[in-house]
Amino acid sequence: MGWTPMGPDLDTCGMTNWVGSFDPIMFIYFMLATVLIPYPVYVVVATVFNWEHLAKRPARHYQDLLHATSYGVIVFIFGNYARTLYTSWITVLAFWITWPCYSMIAELDFAKTSLPSWKSWPFGMYALFAGATGVVLVFAGFHIYLGVDLNKTVPGFLGYYLLGLLVPVILTLIGYACLKQQNMDAFGLSKVYNGMLRLRWRWSTRKARRGLEKQSRLEAAAAPKVPTIDSGSAAAPAAADQQVQQDRSEQQDQQPSGTVVVRMDNHYQQQSSHHVSRTGSLDPLVDSSSNLRYSSLENIDNANANANANAAGVETGAETKPAAGTSTALQTVETGVVVEPYKSYVWSVAVPGYFHPHHWQLFYILAFFTRFEHWVSRVGGGIVLGCYMQGVMAYGYDYLIEE
Repeated sequence: MGWTPMGPDLDTCGMTNWVGSFDPIMFIYFMLATVLIPYPVYVVVATVFNWEHLAKRPARHYQDLLHATSYGVIVFIFGNYARTLYTSWITVLAFWITWPCYSMIAELDFAKTSLPSWKSWPFGMYALFAGATGVVLVFAGFHIYLGVDLNKTVPGFLGYYLLGLLVPVILTLIGYACLKQQNMDAFGLSKVYNGMLRLRWRWSTRKARRGLEKQSRLEAAAAPKVPTIDSGSAAAPAAADQQVQQDRSEQQDQQPSGTVVVRMDNHYQQQSSHHVSRTGSLDPLVDSSSNLRYSSLENIDNANANANANAAGVETGAETKPAAGTSTALQTVETGVVVEPYKSYVWSVAVPGYFHPHHWQLFYILAFFTRFEHWVSRVGGGIVLGCYMQGVMAYGYDYLIEE
């Protein structure tokens, strides 16, 4: 069972599909032969012979096996391994020979190093790397020859085959760009992030303004009514003043401690201290903080501007004084929610990143190009899969860009 595109009969040229193929039964065999069986075997052998490997906890083993399954699906389909395993098991044989041999080579003293430290490699490591690179180039040249030969039967295959090399190149360039952005803000993404933070601050400030405005209206509606005083009484002015002082004292006692009431305009409109009612009596107006009406809400911005100026003065060591009638933060009476002045985001590299390619990544890329039925291609597929899985079994799926 497999997926075959419309077009010429590709079986005549030795391929079921020149783009990709999938067979559920073959995929199960592929995962058993290259992941599920060799993984625990390697753990036992590496522990017994004291091979260099990363000590993993069960959670890390589980994560690596899940990653191996995901990566295995991709390489099985686009590497055309359904056809490879269906016709011959030479790839599996080469795989089981490769990963123990690679592990023993990695145990050599001069081979215990990494690619980023290539400047300090010993001579033996340079020779080993040069030999491995030569073998890879020979295999690559032979596979290009197979692609040219197949292109005679399937026009356009060679272009598809070579363009596949652009995928790892593009992914590597994207990783390098992310590294430059993290370390140096090379693309100025901090400005974009700063803009998003400013939008969030404006939304919070607008919400606080509306809350203060709503609170002011509610206080005006819930203000207690002062009993009227007979105008004919000689003690009316004195009683009115006494009532005003009493109401002020009561509201000051009811004011919660630590609460800041921001006056957004010092020039509020205060009504006359007395006015004549319909019955001819006088009503004194209680002058309290709950009855203050603000003529403008725009002084929030002025308060924030003064706060930013004060912050700048602190950084430069200059002496600053807050403007009269303003505050560096807005706080509602009931909820105590504070709206701080906006502070610009400054890019900093707290955790720098670095570029670290691993051998499992290099050989995993090569595993996509060993798709031909020639025995050299199938042996090459087993070799690259063995080197890829050795890195995964020993160290796990380390990242290309690390912190």
